[in-house]
Amino acid sequence: MKRRHKLSIVYIVILLTGLSLWQLWKSSRIIEDPAYTKGVVNELYKVRATPYFSYLYTIDEKTYKGNGKRYGEYESLQIGDTITVYYQKSNPNNSEAYIRKNK
Repeated sequence: MKRRHKLSIVYIVILLTGLSLWQLWKSSRIIEDPAYTKGVVNELYKVRATPYFSYLYTIDEKTYKGNGKRYGEYESLQIGDTITVYYQKSNPNNSEAYIRKNK
């Protein structure tokens, strides 16, 4: 392989590792200061063939937006569905959709 190609692969690996570590750190922050609320799915979309959804939730009269990948239990999500949102109490902007869709 050419040196330039090898460097490109190294940069991609570093970037993906960094993104993974950032996601783990973000999730750990929620676990340290957890809270739950209800959210509503407001958008279904794809990024490079990967399906995602976004949701809105309100904390102390302020609306926040989060997103997640549509897989497993989330594959059947529709706009307007209610989900459980797991968020960081001291930073409500940091959230994740809870694994189960509410009925």
